[in-house]
Amino acid sequence: MRAENPLKKVELGQFIDRDTMRFVREYPHPIERVWAALTDPAQMKIWWMPCSLLEARAGGRYVLESPLGNARFEGRIKACDPPRLIDFSGVTRFELSEHDGGCRLVLTLKRWPNGWNPVSLAGFHAWLDHLRLHLDGFGYDDIMELARVWQPTYPAYEYLIQLNLADGAKVIHRVHFAENDSTLRDAAKPVLDEVAQLLRTNPSLNLQIDGFCDDVCSYEDSFRLAEARVKAVSEYLCAGGIAPTRFFLGASGNTHMTVPSDAEAGRAFNRRVELRPTW
Repeated sequence: MRAENPLKKVELGQFIDRDTMRFVREYPHPIERVWAALTDPAQMKIWWMPCSLLEARAGGRYVLESPLGNARFEGRIKACDPPRLIDFSGVTRFELSEHDGGCRLVLTLKRWPNGWNPVSLAGFHAWLDHLRLHLDGFGYDDIMELARVWQPTYPAYEYLIQLNLADGAKVIHRVHFAENDSTLRDAAKPVLDEVAQLLRTNPSLNLQIDGFCDDVCSYEDSFRLAEARVKAVSEYLCAGGIAPTRFFLGASGNTHMTVPSDAEAGRAFNRRVELRPTW
């Protein structure tokens, strides 16, 4: 029998200012239980990401690994006050307080140098849902089944960036590719010309360029294909006079599908490069 899903409603994060996003969640669990889930590497791996090192004290070191295994995040704990506060490098800050017989969690994120990314914001949203399910005693497989919120919340965070930071301007420009191909299509060039003009008009803006796949290939090959797609896009922009020093480049391979992949139209949309001005 499928487990009952305790996630009753969508609780979006909100921008506090241009550089700060805040999520607030209330869990019917004691503060000590939530603190343990935030600071025990064995539990962090279940709801957040693998943690190979966490010295839970001010000045202590931490090492986190992307769930996909393609990125590593390490630094120092900026502040730590068990069981109420832990701050990872001043960028990711968890604060706990007792509330209505349980615990209120406030997660504060600071803007990254490459701007706000709807993928990452939707990811943190999902991780907080994972935390709730973990605290309720669900195992990893059930958590992955019940917390299917990434795709629905992705456009919500795209809209919040557009509304709060970009003065209504487009937040993401997308170009799409044929299967197992990194060649720019003719339809991509007007999109890239529009982005180039935006960067010329706004010299303070930089650009995050991320490649994604939904192709019939291995996990490793999907990252190489995503990198080739990003290279094709960045070279086109450079040929149009945009300095490569304004780019942040990334590749996510066969991950982060923004629409379902159960039909060719969805797969074609997911075979993309996203260009995000660093609002």
